[in-house]
Amino acid sequence: MARATVQDVAKTAGVSVGTVSRVLNGSAAVSASSKEKVTGAIRQLNYRPLASARDLRRDRTMRILALAKNLDSPIISEAFRGVGDAAALSGYVSLIAPTAGDLEREQQLVDILRNGSVDGLVMFSPTMPDDDIEALATQLSVVQVCEIADSEAAFGVSIDDRQAAFDITRHLIETGSRRLAMIGHRAARSGRLREEGFREATAKAALLPEQTLFADGDFDFHAGRRLTRELLKMDPLPDAVFCGSDTVAAGCVREITGAGFRVPEDIAVAGFDDSIQAEMCVPELTTIRQPAYEMGRLAFEALFERMTEPGASRRGRTFLPHELVVRDSTKGEAKA
Repeated sequence: MARATVQDVAKTAGVSVGTVSRVLNGSAAVSASSKEKVTGAIRQLNYRPLASARDLRRDRTMRILALAKNLDSPIISEAFRGVGDAAALSGYVSLIAPTAGDLEREQQLVDILRNGSVDGLVMFSPTMPDDDIEALATQLSVVQVCEIADSEAAFGVSIDDRQAAFDITRHLIETGSRRLAMIGHRAARSGRLREEGFREATAKAALLPEQTLFADGDFDFHAGRRLTRELLKMDPLPDAVFCGSDTVAAGCVREITGAGFRVPEDIAVAGFDDSIQAEMCVPELTTIRQPAYEMGRLAFEALFERMTEPGASRRGRTFLPHELVVRDSTKGEAKA
């Protein structure tokens, strides 16, 4: 059975997570009735804090650092919010630094962990090679979120990108699309896995190579626009485009409708992430929902174990479930 979390205690007690935290830290700013509810829930769930923040402060900085290539990804922002909220409950301050994909900059920031200026490191989209991440995680407290290197030592939490891409590509095929294109991002680990899922689904549907197109770019709006312009020069046109992110899909829709075509009647479009852009787009995007906040929360929980109970460190990776969300940008029945 999974160990009860602070969130479980709060739900059972019918109070906020902050109230549970105040009870655990011995704060006087809690009513007697709330304290009774929390302590009852703790007993009921057999909840055991890994360590108290006050004990940890004796020999720790109480800071963690998160590294990301950029800060404009909605998924990374939401995952970092999960990390930060969970860290705050244990008395930690979360710092985040963009690396812009610069390996030298990333290594300089990692040195902040090596010299003891922070207690742990969360890597959202590492640039360094997998072997370097493995070596780093063998010595220090490191976890990964979203973009997971092939490292057993560095625990990682994400969704199964390959299966998610397979599921959304299969949806496009099952709703009548026969000439499919994908706008992907091979430079990213998740992008390569999504391409594999796309190709697996098209192969399983016995689509011919000339029925599948691939355009390599980035996970941003301008890449979506630029690569869609190239796809619109094809003859015949694709009848569906799977985009590696909702941001890319928004750019794709912009170019398709700007060229006088209809989405999804002429060309269906699907995104990935279920970010705010998916609902802002017209029409709203069919996409893959990632539990980004929960991924961040679980990542800090694993990092906390590494920082406080090294012998109990989690290894490998955990995949959280994804969800296919069908909206108006593809053919088929929409699900809100």
